[in-house]
Amino acid sequence: MQDRVTQFIVKISKFCNLRCRYCYEMEELGSKVSMSREQLQRIYRHVESYYARLDAEDRQRTEVRFIWHGGEPLLIDPQRYRDTFADQKEVFGDRKVMNLVQTNLTVLDADRIRLLREGFDGVGVSLDLFGGLRVNLAGRDSGSTTLRNMDVLRKEQIPFGCITVLTRKNIAHIAAICRFYEHAGLQFRLLPLFDGAYEGQHEDFNVSSMEILEAFKKVFDLWLESERGFRVIPISQHIESVVHHLVHGNRRYYNKAAWNSALLINTNGDCYSSGDPYGDPEWTLGNLFASPLAEIMSGPRWDKSVISAEHRLAYSCMRCRFFGSCSGQPLVEDETNCREVSPEGIRVCVVERMLLEYIEARLRQLGLPDSNALQGKRIESESTDGSSALRVP
Repeated sequence: MQDRVTQFIVKISKFCNLRCRYCYEMEELGSKVSMSREQLQRIYRHVESYYARLDAEDRQRTEVRFIWHGGEPLLIDPQRYRDTFADQKEVFGDRKVMNLVQTNLTVLDADRIRLLREGFDGVGVSLDLFGGLRVNLAGRDSGSTTLRNMDVLRKEQIPFGCITVLTRKNIAHIAAICRFYEHAGLQFRLLPLFDGAYEGQHEDFNVSSMEILEAFKKVFDLWLESERGFRVIPISQHIESVVHHLVHGNRRYYNKAAWNSALLINTNGDCYSSGDPYGDPEWTLGNLFASPLAEIMSGPRWDKSVISAEHRLAYSCMRCRFFGSCSGQPLVEDETNCREVSPEGIRVCVVERMLLEYIEARLRQLGLPDSNALQGKRIESESTDGSSALRVP
């Protein structure tokens, strides 16, 4: 039986050594407030109690993933992570638990290298390569430090992936960004610019839906031209959805009421569903320091989140011919691409739908579904051996 997966994005602290110009946590990056060991223990007990009951009722197994976020989570003393990982083993027992960390990778020493190798199950590195928006307190670009430390991880044989935020400052370099990650053999995610901390924050480098669409089309074209392919989220997911659509596989739909795949836990314990406005008190589901998870995943606030998701699905997805191959989850849980809003105030899928149409047209040109045009083509690239330093192309 395959485990079903749930994720908790844990904002352990907002404290950060960078001041990335688009950061949505900008106003709290100087705060050293962090979750305590005792607060994290309460989270674990609430999570285990909820899924132990649910698994028994459904005769299923749930894998729990904690994604450690910030701020910069590696500014936390490594021993605090070791202590909390030990607490996890005590609370969760034989349940499969994974810990992943999202880092700017500018703070790295021998102790943190050991932590990344022995403590965490996965590492995500934030790197934009171009644009100069990821700056330190002195306003200097942090990219060269991150690249040097990525090379350290490769030499230490610590696997990692990357996230690049698409802005007006780097979107013209999309081909070079893809070549960099393909050459390095790294899985990466292209994350369109999200809402900032205050109005006007992104005025000089915002991007439109159509600019994002054209960039994603270019990435797909580069993937087609690549001999071995490369793994880039979300485009690789959309390729899979279109192939599924063309070969008439089993239909699949995202049902938030039946299964919530992710929950964000703010530094103060407040919880938000990943598709809802983060930080807005009206969308707070409850506090996981104080309340059982069963209470948070029920009641009027949870119902409001589910109804909002269902409205988005009904408005955009039910009329889309890709629905059933694309499950609708990108619209429900990822507002970075679905940034257009209907006259009724409902978030609308634009980038995703038009990209699916483009991918379909290109694949049909190659003969799908009547041939094996993509046979042997890998979406996920192989890892490299880390023998050469990482540099911007």
